[in-house]
Amino acid sequence: MQRYLNFIAGAWKDSSAPRLDVDNPSTGEVIATVPDSGADAVDAAVTAARRAFTEGPWARLTPADRADVLRALAGALEARFDSLAEGLVTDTGCTMRLAPLLQAGAPLAHLRDFADMASLLDAPVPFPIQTTPGLGQWELHHEPVGVVAGFTAYNFPLFLAVWKAAPAMLAGNTVVLKPSPLTPFGLNALAEACLEIGLPPGVLNIVHGDRMAGEALVAHRGVDLVTFTGSTAVGKSVMAAAAGTAKEVMLELGGKSPGIVLPDANAELAVRGTLFSSMMQSGQACVATTRMLVPAARYDEFCEVLALRAGELLLGPADDPLTDVGPVISARQREKVEKFIATGVELGARVLVGNDRPDGLPEGGHYVNPTVLVDLDNDNAAASEEIFGPVLSVIRYTDVEDAIRIANHSDYGLAASVWGNDLGRARAVAGRIQSGLCWINDVAQADVRRTPFAGKKQSGVGSELGTDGLYAYTKTKSLYTALDTDLDARPYSAVGGEWE
Repeated sequence: MQRYLNFIAGAWKDSSAPRLDVDNPSTGEVIATVPDSGADAVDAAVTAARRAFTEGPWARLTPADRADVLRALAGALEARFDSLAEGLVTDTGCTMRLAPLLQAGAPLAHLRDFADMASLLDAPVPFPIQTTPGLGQWELHHEPVGVVAGFTAYNFPLFLAVWKAAPAMLAGNTVVLKPSPLTPFGLNALAEACLEIGLPPGVLNIVHGDRMAGEALVAHRGVDLVTFTGSTAVGKSVMAAAAGTAKEVMLELGGKSPGIVLPDANAELAVRGTLFSSMMQSGQACVATTRMLVPAARYDEFCEVLALRAGELLLGPADDPLTDVGPVISARQREKVEKFIATGVELGARVLVGNDRPDGLPEGGHYVNPTVLVDLDNDNAAASEEIFGPVLSVIRYTDVEDAIRIANHSDYGLAASVWGNDLGRARAVAGRIQSGLCWINDVAQADVRRTPFAGKKQSGVGSELGTDGLYAYTKTKSLYTALDTDLDARPYSAVGGEWE
């Protein structure tokens, strides 16, 4: 059994705090423990990060030098790729068919993608010389914020750690990460890589724990910016707690992403793409397409294709190469998902596929059969609330205006998809959906360097990825240098009487 420690000031730190069990979602077996850290561990980590920022070399390095460190981190993780992917399968319940690409491969690629953005931080950025009221030069500098606190969710732990730590570090900040206590392996591997490459102590710190550690980190006066990924309810609490010290906050929160199937859509393409999105990581993805909006004239056709394709999905242990859909993260999450399905049926939904407790799987595993609900409206809890499980709700619409209305009738606005052969029409519909991200005839695409990831409504605050996401970890300084030598031309030349 692995006994994880906090990583503070470049060293492993044991703790006398009580320990939390970490289980394998596929079996329910306890495989590790993490400290349920409190304010003392958080203070030590923030203090180390502050010292590294103010006294260490990190903030004074050039962006290009810091980019080289990110590439070295990627290389150190890549050297242990097989064990990294295997550990993430066991830790998260992600299938071994998907984990090498999504849980392990994508974070390495994204470390390098962020490194390639270093030139965006080169300073200064000059403006044209100003001649009114006097001759002078304005410059725009992107300076680091200071100490960044990052919270990563259990579904994609290493992936999200990179999305937060890499741009923050590239900009010259130092970082304290608090992973979900359910999935500590990926961040532990990141800390080991930091040791291997000789990252200056305190630049990246990791504190394990649950609510006590989280509350202490958000409230700490030594933290300048909080970046959080998780549920909307917890995100609101983070924002309220951060207000006490006027911290900047970035929130990537929940979603209930619609997929609008236009009347001319390819049924196989739309069904396969939507099923992949809704069942990926057992539906535990904020961008998952969990509402499929289908035209009434083709509703029965799509239900037939959905029943066929969803019925082919194999539920099983994450480490089985034949498994399409693995377990959800915990027994508690399984109960939550099953309750949503039951409530949805009580409110009028019909189960097209799934909703039975599967047989023949490890008894302690947290399994929920891939479930497709049909004949429900958008007000049904299964269609309106984030479930975070392998559940797809299929909603009938009358015309495209009705589809857009249904898609936008949600508290969330994170992601969406549109499926149709007429690309002009599909693009027009996409432009009217209230979401920060929209795919046409595809799902789950991301471009770290070029496209920001920003939710609308209650799906988030601020941006991750792209230029906006990088600059979010900086503070802008406007610098003016006077270049004129004619003192009498200054508007304050006569202040206090005649100049001597």
